Amino acid sequence: MSKLAIIGGIAGVGKTTVLNVFYEKLKAKNVDFETFVYGTVMLNEAEKAGIKDRDQMRNLPYEKQVELQKSAAKRIASSKSYLKVVDTHFQIPTPFGYLPGIPMHVARILKPTHLFLITAPAELIIKRRMNDPTRKREIIPLEKVEEEIEYSRMYMISVSNITGALASEVVNEEGKPEATAEELIKRLEL
Repeated sequence: MSKLAIIGGIAGVGKTTVLNVFYEKLKAKNVDFETFVYGTVMLNEAEKAGIKDRDQMRNLPYEKQVELQKSAAKRIASSKSYLKVVDTHFQIPTPFGYLPGIPMHVARILKPTHLFLITAPAELIIKRRMNDPTRKREIIPLEKVEEEIEYSRMYMISVSNITGALASEVVNEEGKPEATAEELIKRLEL
C-alpha cells in the first residue's frame, strides 16, 4: 500500500534542511518517492489559468483559491509513487489570525497516511530565523514562536482526526538533521 506523508514545520525550524537529508536517504534506500511543495503545486495549477506569481495567486478571490487548493491536492493524490511527500505548513500566520495550511477539503483529497510536525525549541527557531541571510524576517517574541508551534500542533491533530492519519512530532535538534531524517524514515517504516 502506498503512503502519503505531510511534513510541516514553522519558519526557522530547519524543515528544508531535514527534508534534503531525508530525500538523500530515501534515494540511498531505493525508495520510490515523489516530493511536492504544496505552494509550488498550487502555483503550477494557477499558471494554467494565466496567474504569473505567488503574489497574484494570493490576491485571487477566496473561491478561486479553494479551487486551486483542490486542484493541487488532486495532482498530488494522483501520483503513482509508493511514497508521496508533501512539504507544507500546518498553519499560516496572518495579521488577523491563523489559516489552516491543510484545510478539510484538501485533507480529504490527499488522504494522508502520516503527518509529521518538525519542531525545535523556540529559542533555537528565533536564532535560526535571525541568521538566515536568504529571508527577510521580522523578529518576533518567544511567546509568539511558541504560539505558532502550538497552532501547528493543533492543526496537525485536526487533520489526523479528519483523515485517520498517524500524527507525530519530530524534534530537529541543533546540528542533527541526519538524526531527524532517520526518525522520519523509522516512523514511516521504510
